[in-house]
Amino acid sequence: MSYDDYKLAIEAFNKVLNSLKGDARSKFRSRARDMVEEIYTSGFIPTFFYIISKAGLETNDKIDKLVTLLDSPASASANLGSEEEASYMAYLFVILYYLTERNIIDKKFLIDKLRCNRIELIDKLYELSPIISARIKRYLMAIKRLAEAVIEGR
Repeated sequence: MSYDDYKLAIEAFNKVLNSLKGDARSKFRSRARDMVEEIYTSGFIPTFFYIISKAGLETNDKIDKLVTLLDSPASASANLGSEEEASYMAYLFVILYYLTERNIIDKKFLIDKLRCNRIELIDKLYELSPIISARIKRYLMAIKRLAEAVIEGR
């Protein structure tokens, strides 16, 4: 993992930390601890399906919160709400941030498909899953370690 990937993990974590309030932070810590292992136990695509289903992206308002965070400068944040859905949305953001910043998937395509056709996005991620699985583990481990170091556990 290059130094730039560590920097990217710090940027993504900062945006997440600034976007979560109260109990959503500790729930994100749990996501960061569990999901990286789940990706490598069950696979990227099944775990990604699970994360999307839990993120509550069924309304445009919720999708807009995620898109705002994806489209904002590294130091900006967006209020993802509170509790369970926000923690999954934050973890989804962490994954999508990596994919767009490392040019694995085009950000404009990603945002368009989040808003209009998530099936096409999932299909594209399915095609890219061998590449994603090979490249994302250390980044997600860095997110996990940051969450454990910075966010108080229950």
